[in-house]
Amino acid sequence: MRFISVTMTVMLLLVAACAQTNIQPMAQDTFKVSTMAAPACGPNGARNVAFKTAAIEVIRRGGDKFVLIGDAAQSDFWSGNHNQSMVVKLVPEGSAEARNALSARQQLGANWQEILAKGAPTTCD
Repeated sequence: MRFISVTMTVMLLLVAACAQTNIQPMAQDTFKVSTMAAPACGPNGARNVAFKTAAIEVIRRGGDKFVLIGDAAQSDFWSGNHNQSMVVKLVPEGSAEARNALSARQQLGANWQEILAKGAPTTCD
């Protein structure tokens, strides 16, 4: 029974801080999101963290509409880590491209302000 308790504690700690994300400016209206996630996150967890971080960064830059113009994923066999990168272009409101762009606020959901205040996620849940 004690072994199960220790194992569960270790697993919770692994998931608690399983992702790290960096933002790299590429142009005035474009940036790259690079996320490295632990094995427990899996590739989908890494993608979700990168996407949520992209939406947060769009709002921080004063926008709401965006499109992904690049996307790449890689999993490291030996370490088990998952890497996800996305190139994000901000789209001006009222532009022709805005009709097809995603809304950062809608992607984050009704509590987008709370998510924005917390910043880039460090967990894959």
